[in-house]
Amino acid sequence: MRATPFTASGRGIRSGTAAESSDVAVAPAPALEIAGLCKSFGGVRAVSDLSFSVDGGAALGIIGPNGAGKSTLLKLIGGLLRPDSGTIKSDGHLISGRSTHLVARSGVVLAHQIPRPFQSLSVRDNISVGWRRHGARSADSILDLCGLSPRAATPARSLGLLDLKRLEVARALATNPSVLLLDEVAAGLNGRDLDHAIELVADIHRNGTTVVVVEHIERVIRELVDRVLVLDWGQLIADGTPAEIAAHPEVRRVYIGVAGAGQGRSGGAAPRSAPVVELRGVSARYGDVQALKDVDVTVGVGEVVAVLGANGAGKSTLASVMSGHIRASAGSISAFGADVTDWESHLRARRGISHCPEGRHVFSDLTVAENLGVSIPPRTTSGDTRQRLKAVHDLFPILEERASQPAGTLSGGEQQMLSIGRALMADPKLLICDELSLGLAPLVTKSIYDALRLIAERGVTLVLIEQDVGRCLDIADWVYVLLRGRVSYAGAPGALHDESFLDNVYFGKDSIL
Repeated sequence: MRATPFTASGRGIRSGTAAESSDVAVAPAPALEIAGLCKSFGGVRAVSDLSFSVDGGAALGIIGPNGAGKSTLLKLIGGLLRPDSGTIKSDGHLISGRSTHLVARSGVVLAHQIPRPFQSLSVRDNISVGWRRHGARSADSILDLCGLSPRAATPARSLGLLDLKRLEVARALATNPSVLLLDEVAAGLNGRDLDHAIELVADIHRNGTTVVVVEHIERVIRELVDRVLVLDWGQLIADGTPAEIAAHPEVRRVYIGVAGAGQGRSGGAAPRSAPVVELRGVSARYGDVQALKDVDVTVGVGEVVAVLGANGAGKSTLASVMSGHIRASAGSISAFGADVTDWESHLRARRGISHCPEGRHVFSDLTVAENLGVSIPPRTTSGDTRQRLKAVHDLFPILEERASQPAGTLSGGEQQMLSIGRALMADPKLLICDELSLGLAPLVTKSIYDALRLIAERGVTLVLIEQDVGRCLDIADWVYVLLRGRVSYAGAPGALHDESFLDNVYFGKDSIL
């Protein structure tokens, strides 16, 4: 892979290139130069000793799995967060640690994934709020570039998703940036809307603006950038062209996991059992963003069902729809023979559905014992409580040792064990686990999966949402693969032993990285 920043022909001089004669000008400072950047949140290192540079006029893509530190990095560059250590320079000037408005004045501006315009103001007025009158662009030229001229007088609250995305970019352009940071501006767009978003960013880049794009949609990265950085758990693991990155073994390991999927617990031969949960034609939305579309999923009694897919494929949304934390916009959901489509999450929990969400979400100020006690249903006898607590302690002995310790002082792996244990205290019939291995060391992940095997052997039905494909397939009886909110595969895990299918899901032309 490239050890130095990539600059396409005609897009400036590579930083560090020696002058070949006295007539050659000294190479300009990079548009961005990051050195030794670190940022932690509590005990979680979001960005770890990160260093790279971006030449003026370049188009850089930044990718990585959930929790890799991509959005944190953009917020550090844009001034929304202050680094713990390290420096950020733009055109040779130090900008790290400065307020957001001062970073913007220096020419570095962030356009966010979720647009938050002034709802009651018109499109033109939203742009005018941040317009630098001494900049090179006028409000009219920005409206025209972003395809918003016909909606100049429209209140922002009346815009659809594509135009909201355009407005978010337009508001950033109004500050006349030299470096535009784009945080998943294409998220939620499909078809022609996605074409328009790509065309807009390409036009901005052609006009000379340096562009840094964080994005999950492979097509956006492939069509817009020349160079890609890959982050994993806050560290840079690869740097190269889109084609080089797609073939990079470490990148493939991070996205797909261990090569060669197993045959699952039953080897794919066992017939499916009676359903615990069934989703029929289920769709789900976040505002204008379609997260799930016409999904059919069945989870049988005692099964371990894996749900795979790249970032943004709809996996966590599916888990939340099952547990009732998100209401389906269409379709039906049945659980234990009852129609629960319109049931709230606490009612589904009473029927035996427990959900371990991504991110653990333990109560930091409560002790381990108090966290476990939160999930005990009312009118549970003291005998049942002791029995459930013993079962949790048998699975995770460390929780008994740490019983009086505040949960916020536990390691990430211990917090994940506590999250699982808390869910088990409700004595669930169905346990939904979302990204249990996220950010955990391999040995800790192995201990978590050893516990999941024991939980399954005790008769609890499991739904596993995972990024570690190989490990998840090895424990599963049945697999669903999501792609852009739809089921692209449903079947036994052994059929995925050939990596070609998963390779297309994660790195193919229609994939979401």
